[in-house]
Amino acid sequence: MKLGFYVIASTLVIIGMTQYSYSIPIATPAREAAEYIVAKFPSLSGKQTIDQIAEKTTQASLKYGDGVLPMLKTSGPAGFKILEDAGEKAPDVIKLFARKGNQAIWIISEPKKLSIFLKHGDSAADALLKHPGIADDLLTRFGNDATGALNSVSKQGAQRLGIIDKEGLLSATPRSKELLPVIAKYGDPAMEFIWRNKGALMVTAALVTFLNNPQTYIQGATNLIVDPIAKPIVANTNWTLIFAGALLIIFLPFVARSLLRLRTVLKNKARQGN
Repeated sequence: MKLGFYVIASTLVIIGMTQYSYSIPIATPAREAAEYIVAKFPSLSGKQTIDQIAEKTTQASLKYGDGVLPMLKTSGPAGFKILEDAGEKAPDVIKLFARKGNQAIWIISEPKKLSIFLKHGDSAADALLKHPGIADDLLTRFGNDATGALNSVSKQGAQRLGIIDKEGLLSATPRSKELLPVIAKYGDPAMEFIWRNKGALMVTAALVTFLNNPQTYIQGATNLIVDPIAKPIVANTNWTLIFAGALLIIFLPFVARSLLRLRTVLKNKARQGN
């Protein structure tokens, strides 16, 4: 009898502990946030009750602090998935929202942009917000180098940067992507120079010359565009061969006519001899 009593009592204790372990006290701010989410996003809340969302909100609050509540109220049920996808970097997402407010939702609600932010940080987020539609591909391809460049230029500069990338300038040579740190350092003046000389900078010799002393070019020294960039090309050109070829082209018709006349004369002499 006593044994049966102890078994029943132990079972009830275990059940009670189990229920307690899965029951989280709902704090007032979390419940208020849950009620706000359900009212603002009724279609996205689905079949979840306020209590269920309040429990999720409480779990997030316990894990990340009450600073997560404004983000969840703005992003709605999707916010819980965003925090889950961010994993150990979820606090960075919360900090981004605290820094950028509603603008941050545009980044963290799109997987590609969220991935870029999680990989490259706040500077990448700033670039995405500053140059929407342009920054995504550049940041994906060039990472932190593109981040600095994009944050240093105006809208026109970013548009030009996107164009020269599509034209192949940033991948034309093994050193071409080094143009990005130069743009990051000197901003729009550097982008302006590169834009005007994008054809010349496709050539390795010209590119290296520019990278060795970009400030001189950007500041617009005398004959900057012609002499320094053309000099390596000029120095490595076989001008004797080019000059000889030019002369050949010029005098080729004269030589051809002379040979034709000589051939005619020789034929006439051969006939007379017969």
